[in-house]
Amino acid sequence: MIDLCAVSYNTKKLTKRLIDTLKEDTKSPPVWRLVVIDNASNDGTPNYLRENTDLDFAYNIEGDATGIAALAESSENLGYAEACNTVGDYFVNEIKSKSDIIGFLNCDVWLTNEDLIKIEEIFKANPDIHILGPKQRDEKGNIVHGGIVGTETAPKHRGWHVHDPDDTKFKDQVECVTVSGSAYFMRRDVYEALDNDEEYRGLFPNIKGPFLPTPHYYEETFVSYLARHRGYHVYYDGSVSIGHSWHASHEKGSEYDQLFSYSKSIFVKTCDALGIEHD
Repeated sequence: MIDLCAVSYNTKKLTKRLIDTLKEDTKSPPVWRLVVIDNASNDGTPNYLRENTDLDFAYNIEGDATGIAALAESSENLGYAEACNTVGDYFVNEIKSKSDIIGFLNCDVWLTNEDLIKIEEIFKANPDIHILGPKQRDEKGNIVHGGIVGTETAPKHRGWHVHDPDDTKFKDQVECVTVSGSAYFMRRDVYEALDNDEEYRGLFPNIKGPFLPTPHYYEETFVSYLARHRGYHVYYDGSVSIGHSWHASHEKGSEYDQLFSYSKSIFVKTCDALGIEHD
């Protein structure tokens, strides 16, 4: 089973699509359990989720049930990192039925139960894969993620906006420096190990979870860099291909630039403190 955390912010239509595509595969029993954490959306997302009678709300998930979703609401925009850390902490410390894999999603992706079955199989067949990212394409068939390879000091995005309507390119499995945070899967025990990393926890004693507490960027990049620093392996696998619309929660401009610069400063300072190389 895979526990999924999906972070929503003014993504009502996209959140509905994500849930619909997860539910549309009826050939196999569901292997997923979903918590949507809403960052104080004002577009009706929480109301939509409350009115969907197929959902089970307020973290009221018990036993071994799969194919269900819960809504966690915030009175303010927590940002991606704190939202993921909040739900990750719930999956690790509060839920009764433990899963081996936790997936963190943006609500602008879409994938099926069949895709999640494949992801489970990849983890089972490859014990040295600790963090995994699938291939991602947009509605026009353009690749928006094919793995980030190279080194921490010289990362390279593969396949960015390469037109791939037949889904034939970048179908390999390759070790990466990081993978996209929009669909970021990791083993539960690795999540726990990074969350409890003594050096990292010494820098952020009051923050739960391994996602770096930046306002908007570098959160999952840091998780991957810390994981690799501790001897874990991050992989991209293009045999699983999912959709990604690239919904921007912040438009390009002065606010974006400020958030990016501030986030990068936290990332750089934290990496330097832990002796992790970075670009």
